[in-house]
Order: sequence, then structure tokens, then C-alpha cells
Amino acid sequence: AQFIFGPRSFDDSLVAMARKGPLARLVVASLALAFSSSRLLCFHACRTPSTCSTELTGGHRAVEPIPKSPKAWRKALPHDAVPVRQFLHLHRYLQIWRVHWIGPENLDRAGLRVTGMDTYAIVASVLLQVITGFYGSVPEPDDTDERLKYPNLHRLMYEGQMIFASVSVVCSTYTMVMFLLCKIYSVMALGMYKDVSYDLFQAATGRFRLRAFWSLIIAMHSFLVSFAMNLFTRIKGNRGLCFFFVGMMGIIPVVYDWQIIYQIAEKYVYN
Repeated sequence: AQFIFGPRSFDDSLVAMARKGPLARLVVASLALAFSSSRLLCFHACRTPSTCSTELTGGHRAVEPIPKSPKAWRKALPHDAVPVRQFLHLHRYLQIWRVHWIGPENLDRAGLRVTGMDTYAIVASVLLQVITGFYGSVPEPDDTDERLKYPNLHRLMYEGQMIFASVSVVCSTYTMVMFLLCKIYSVMALGMYKDVSYDLFQAATGRFRLRAFWSLIIAMHSFLVSFAMNLFTRIKGNRGLCFFFVGMMGIIPVVYDWQIIYQIAEKYVYN
């Protein structure tokens, strides 16, 4: 077929065949691995022969940029293959049942959970150090300074920075200590061969870890708002006020993207 139609026509015909059903995709994937054709492995997202986004060999085809919209990613995903993949992963429930009732605990996956808690604690500690340095570097406004065009607003901004920085310090401290305690006792239970105690401890402290996670989110939001207020304190006058509004407008897309990640995790990870 390659001798008659050429390599490009051969790939195009196989890609067209791959869109007919799951069985055809399995056959095309096997041919792609046999002939080392990277284009045949991306038939889900490719619509025309010149729009392959994962072309690895040859430079005659244009490479499209990665879609930035979440809707574009959802369209590119092979949703029709998701039920098949979920069915093929049903054996994980048997493994979970065996670990829960018979044991021993899967130390690799337990290590991943402990590493996640350790990561939260490290992020909270780094944020705490940054906020502590920021807290001590905020100057108190001088009412006798002639450069202050809005003295009452400067005083209000200073008090707002102190409030948001204090909230951020308390929340980040709570997150750091809570996840460190959960990590310490989880590792201790596994090290003492108390797998059942480890499982019970994880179930009993789930709500506290959830509170610590949202406490970290509140700490980061408070720090961003306090930092935007600090722009008005550092740059006085109308320019400082403009920088403050620009900083607040810059926080909105950051928080919006975080919210999208929460929703995606709630949809695909926790459900």
C-alpha cells in the first residue's frame, strides 16, 4: 500500500479508518507501534492531514499551537474511549479490597499520599516565610508627609495589609502544622507495622486535611490582596492608586484559573 499510494496517503487512509470505532483504533495503534509512525497515534485530535499537533518526524507539516481554552481540550480528548479504559481498570477495586482487609499496606501508594502531605506543608512553610518578611517590611504611613495625597486612604490601606497579612500567617501556619502532624503519625504507623491503624488514622483525619487545604488557599488569596495593597503604599498618589487597581485586576484571572483546576479535580479525580 505504501508503494502504490505513498507514505502520506497510507497514513491518511489509516487515520480515516481509526475514526470508525474502538476495534479499528486498536488495529491502527498496533500498526503505529510496528512502523514507528507518531502521526497514527494522534488520530483523536487530528482532523486533516496538515494539522497534526504531535508530528515528530519531518518538517513539511505545520504544527498548530496547543489549544488554550478548556473546551478545546475537552473536544480533543477521546471521550468515547473513557468507558473502555474504566472497565479495564476495574481490577483496582480488587487490589483496594485486598489491601484494606488482608494487607499489607501498599507502601508505594502510601508513600505518594505522604509525599502529597509533605508538599502541602512545604508550600505553606515557604508562604509563611514570605509573608513574615512582607509583614515586617510594610511601613506605617506618616500623616505629616506632604507626598501623601490621600492620607486617610493610605491609613486604610495600611490597616488592610496588616489584616490580610495576619490572616495569611495564621492560615499558612495552620496548614503547615496540620499536614506535618498527619505526615509524622502516618509514617510512624507504617514504620511500626500498624497498617490498620494507618488506615483508621487517614479516615479520621480527612476533614482536618480538607480544612488545612482550604486554609492554604485562603492564605494565598490574602497574600495576593495584601501585596496589591502594598503597591499603593509604595507608589504614592494617583499612580499608586492605578497600580493597586491593576494588581487587583491581575488577581482575578489567577483565582479564576485556580477555580478551574478545582473543578477539573472534582470531576476527574474525586468523582
